[in-house]
Amino acid sequence: MRPRRAHERGQVAVYAVVLFPLLVLVLSLVYVVGNVEDLRSKIRADLDMAALTATQALDPTALATGAPPRLLPDEADQLARQYLAQNLAALGSVLAESPSDAAAAAEVAVTNSGDTDPITGSAVTVPTVTIRLAAPVHISLLSVAGLPTTISLTLVGSAAART
Repeated sequence: MRPRRAHERGQVAVYAVVLFPLLVLVLSLVYVVGNVEDLRSKIRADLDMAALTATQALDPTALATGAPPRLLPDEADQLARQYLAQNLAALGSVLAESPSDAAAAAEVAVTNSGDTDPITGSAVTVPTVTIRLAAPVHISLLSVAGLPTTISLTLVGSAAART
């Protein structure tokens, strides 16, 4: 065993004082990233379900005459926003605005066959509802790193009508 030198005394304490807060910060940020990804997944599922619900607004006249299915844009838009607000309410205080305000601010595109989806830019072969939402969310643990606690998540969800 090597003898201790006077100038090496207490170095472990210095390392602990310097590295422990850094370790806590890194672990906190890893936890925050996991929470944000979980939140993105939940909101994306809410968007997809709202879009899927809105695809129920099919034009009964087109269906009765045997024409290709068409969506009623106003009814589909209303269904999408209503269902989105109901689903976002489950997020509670994580959402930085009311669910109804978030749903009202969402961009809803109701696209029938042969058109181009204005949100995704893709050609649509079946009636489709696409929703883009910029949701401000509170992540209180970001304050540990000195970051703002409100961030905006922009997500897109869509669904196609099936008959």
